[in-house]
Amino acid sequence: MTTALANTSEALNTRIWPRYQVRLPVLISPECDSSKVPVPGLACEISQRGMALYGGIDLQPGDLMEVEFQNSAKLRVAAIIRNRAGFCFGLEFLDVMPDAESMTDMLPAASTEDETPSWKNWFATHRGDASVGIAALLLLFAFLTAGSQTGEVAQAKTYQPSLTLAERMLVDLGLAEIPPPPIVSGNPSVQVWEDLHTALYYCPGSELYGKTPDGKFTTQRDAQLDKFEPATRKSCQ
Repeated sequence: MTTALANTSEALNTRIWPRYQVRLPVLISPECDSSKVPVPGLACEISQRGMALYGGIDLQPGDLMEVEFQNSAKLRVAAIIRNRAGFCFGLEFLDVMPDAESMTDMLPAASTEDETPSWKNWFATHRGDASVGIAALLLLFAFLTAGSQTGEVAQAKTYQPSLTLAERMLVDLGLAEIPPPPIVSGNPSVQVWEDLHTALYYCPGSELYGKTPDGKFTTQRDAQLDKFEPATRKSCQ
């Protein structure tokens, strides 16, 4: 029903598993960390033993990846990353896929060499160039986004929450928003005394203002952004 494409390089001629050109949407995530948000990806080649796909995830050769195919079967497979070129990953399945006929029934998007459009053939032989282009576009987008925030940074202390790589990419692509900064109450510019041992701060006139060991002076705004609490449970006015 589906035949393998002609190999495009001498190295591919040594493959013992037929490899098919496909265009399949998938979700990918680190196999060992289920807490990570799955990242959209696109599979471009697949065989019973492995596959090649594109996805914006920070994994390296030797890491484990979980792949979920976005079709009616919702098949999920675990694989080890054997090579990486930009955002293109070469994977080896931990378990061999079903026989070729069953696999093509499960993945109907696979196509024969005669049915493959010329642009897909170009994409298959220029994966490295495509990955470099995608990386350049993401970098440009991040640069433009950072430039639009210059005025805000000049007026106030930049709020930088701790985000994973996948969460930062979602924010850069406009698919998610940065969590809002904590609310600052009281007079933000008044000088307070931070007690580094208790994570409390003291207002001017307090008995321990400027007297606790290893403390420091700072503004009330910075103290609250650093998660310090007022010692009297009431902000300085």
